[in-house]
Amino acid sequence: MMAAPRIRIAREDDAPAIHALIVELAEYERLTSILVATEATLRTALAGDQPRVECLVAEHEGHVVAYAMYFHNFSSFLSRRGLYLEDLYVSPAARRLGIASALLRKLAAIAVERQCARFEWTVLDWNQSAIDFYENIGATVLPEWRIVRMTGEALTKLAQS
Repeated sequence: MMAAPRIRIAREDDAPAIHALIVELAEYERLTSILVATEATLRTALAGDQPRVECLVAEHEGHVVAYAMYFHNFSSFLSRRGLYLEDLYVSPAARRLGIASALLRKLAAIAVERQCARFEWTVLDWNQSAIDFYENIGATVLPEWRIVRMTGEALTKLAQS
């Protein structure tokens, strides 16, 4: 019988494993051209009493095979904070073991425990298998909302105007 994956809070020393998974995710999403994260920047983000981001990892057979990176946002309409899932990624060799479901259940429990009004994340419109998975666990994909983003020169230009 195969051992069940273990979900735990990421530590600073998990940065190399998490970084390797982020590289896999960037390749899968065809976004390696914008990947600048390093092991060192991840270690810093996960460090200290008030880390910049929180992260869960899943271990299977002694290896970190998945991660879920999250942080708090805030809803002015609900006047409460929410939990925002930045990334959820399971290495291909570890898929179909229930890891993604286990990570989402743990995140939902964290959101409830912290009295968050909602738990949100995004999904690429071409990733139909992920959309189907999320809908099957009861999530709603909001078709009327679009992500708006500023980076690089556009962000600098607006800040200086």
